[in-house]
Parts: sequence; structure tokens; C-alpha cells
Amino acid sequence: MSRTITALFDTKADADAGAERLRQAGVDAGHVSVHDQTTHKTDAAYSTDKDKGLWASVKNVFVPTEDRHAYEEGIRRGGFLLTADVDDDKTPAAVKALEEANSVDLDARTQEWRQSGWDYAEPADDLHDADEGVLYGSRDLEQGGSRYRSYLP
Repeated sequence: MSRTITALFDTKADADAGAERLRQAGVDAGHVSVHDQTTHKTDAAYSTDKDKGLWASVKNVFVPTEDRHAYEEGIRRGGFLLTADVDDDKTPAAVKALEEANSVDLDARTQEWRQSGWDYAEPADDLHDADEGVLYGSRDLEQGGSRYRSYLP
């Protein structure tokens, strides 16, 4: 079984360094990606449930709605999202690699954004997008933190 690990970075160099750390930890290079504004094109000032740009390019990442909007906002503001599909046996090494990367504290950053007026319309059901029929995975709190997230399908 595998899981998806994600982390947001302020610079491309930091995101690329995080990706390299994952590869050195034994994560298959073909399963590590960095996404930015060129991946996620939108005309909207805020992300919406209808805006699937980034997530259409990351087909196998199942993240809860709140995290999805936070990552989209980070990218909209110029950030870089690292995603990796990691086999369970490689997860401890991948987590350790990202603990030492220069990733954004997503909880603190979203709090800053909210204080400046950013938010998103929270859907009634966080596990299912009724319009698209897409099921979202669940955040694995034992293998994630404020600087990186781990999701189970």
C-alpha cells in the first residue's frame, strides 16, 4: 500500500531540494512531483470546488477539502507544492527527509492568510464532492505534521 505525502515550499529551490531528499530516502523519482502556478492556472481570486486545475494534474492525490484549498492558495501566492506517492515501507524515511526540508508550516501560514481575509466556503461533507463524485482520502496524523502532510487513500 502507498500513501501520498505533500509539502508546500516558498521557493522552487527548496521544493526541488525536498524532492531530492525524498529520492535519496528511496522514494521512486517517478513518484515525486513539484507543482506551481504553471500547473495550476486559474483566473479566480480564490480557489473554488469547481476549480480542478491543479488536482486534475495530480490525479492520485486525495486530500481533504480544507488542505486542498490551502495548497491551492499557497500556489496562487507563488508557492510550490511537492507531492510524492510513497510505499508504506519507505514512509518513515520520507517523513524524516521532509522533517529536515525547508517547507512551510501550513497551519501557521493558513492562519496568517485567514487573518488577512482569506478563507474558503467549507462544504457540508468533507469526504465527498457531490458534484464530481470524488472521494477524498484522510489525513494520517501519525505520519504528518504542520510542515508536511500524509494522506491515506
